Amino acid sequence: MEYVHLFNSDDGRARFEDLAFEFAPSNFAPLAPPVDVSDSVLASAFMMLRIPAGWTDSAHPAPARQFAIMVAGKVQITASGETRTLTTGDVLLVEDTSGPGHTFTAIEDALIAIVRL
Repeated sequence: MEYVHLFNSDDGRARFEDLAFEFAPSNFAPLAPPVDVSDSVLASAFMMLRIPAGWTDSAHPAPARQFAIMVAGKVQITASGETRTLTTGDVLLVEDTSGPGHTFTAIEDALIAIVRL
């Protein structure tokens, strides 16, 4: 499963890269057959964001390292002149916690699960 990574490059600017979760068979729920599981990531908080279509902001760094999981809707995120569109099911790992950051626009009403790391 692929996801987008938004991070600060060596020049301090926010950049995108495409990464993928790796899976391995595991006895995730004993007594049930094995399933493919990714490595675990420790989390400190979970929240949901509801953002109306048309909402936008100015450039800012992320408030914390976090996964943003698109539950519904469509958004655009721009960093260093590159724009990515995320839709239902997409996953973004946000780590641009310093520097000029990124901008965010909701193209459709959006529901986003945030998992703080």
